[in-house]
Amino acid sequence: MIFERGLDDLTCRPDSILTVGIFDGVHLGHRMIIADLVERAKNTGGLSTLITFDPHPREVLLQQTLPKLTTIEERAAILSSLGLARMVVLPFTEKFSTLEAEDFVLELLVKRTGLQTIIVGHDHRFGKGRKGDVDLLASLGRQHNFDVEVIRPYKIHDLVISSRKVRSILQEAGDVSLAAKLMARPHSLTGRVVRGDGRGRELGYPTANLILREPKKVVPSHGIYVVNVEVSGAWLGGMMSIGTRPAIKDSRGVHLEVHLLDFDRPIYGEEITVHFLERIRAERNFASMEKLQAAMQQDEVISRKILEQSEWHRVPLG
Repeated sequence: MIFERGLDDLTCRPDSILTVGIFDGVHLGHRMIIADLVERAKNTGGLSTLITFDPHPREVLLQQTLPKLTTIEERAAILSSLGLARMVVLPFTEKFSTLEAEDFVLELLVKRTGLQTIIVGHDHRFGKGRKGDVDLLASLGRQHNFDVEVIRPYKIHDLVISSRKVRSILQEAGDVSLAAKLMARPHSLTGRVVRGDGRGRELGYPTANLILREPKKVVPSHGIYVVNVEVSGAWLGGMMSIGTRPAIKDSRGVHLEVHLLDFDRPIYGEEITVHFLERIRAERNFASMEKLQAAMQQDEVISRKILEQSEWHRVPLG
């Protein structure tokens, strides 16, 4: 896949079959657009192209941090696996946000990027104040000789899929199983393993304590999860705790700890990736360490059963 970053790196390809959007998470709705894009490019000999932005426009316009489902690099890997031929990442700045909708199309899409067709979702908006819509895009297409295709919303059981919806499912409900269905892959976090306080080992469940590589990534709500873990090229099952550890005195802050099943070697300093398969339970307090240990033993039983049945366990994810 061709990867172009910034206007200076952008090449004009009039044969482009184009779409524009953030595509965070690359959920099923995004995948429908990409499939259409790739198929159209194949049939016309064109170049399937995505223009996306970094940072997210809402971070610039609202001056607030927006947790992300995927990094740019993760998005690029997934999109490449789906057959996309070119990904263009442009910086979204306050100055860029003042570009009128007509200028966005003429200056950026027509003159700088090149296109023969653009494929967008039904609710696609663009330009200053999000004034541009699919009707304006169609009008500009007639003027500048490019086709416009509008994709219907993607629904599962009347649920319209969006990146915002997936973020909410993860952050509020911790429903990682539903999120995996909506994204066609489990949500993941990558981090470096650091030394903890050894409490897990005392309870018979040594854990890898994580410092995230990308702090802006969406972290599921507090609870216990069944996970797939990539460690030094190997795929392992595990169970992960996210939370404040209320049963442990003097525990401060939010901890991300993963216990690797059937694995017991030091991996301090190594980077691992955790893929979330299913939520077992919410975080809760226990009256004693013995009751906490008993709960962890039950979590292990449940985790092993889920891992045996999971369609995602030890399957390369893309």
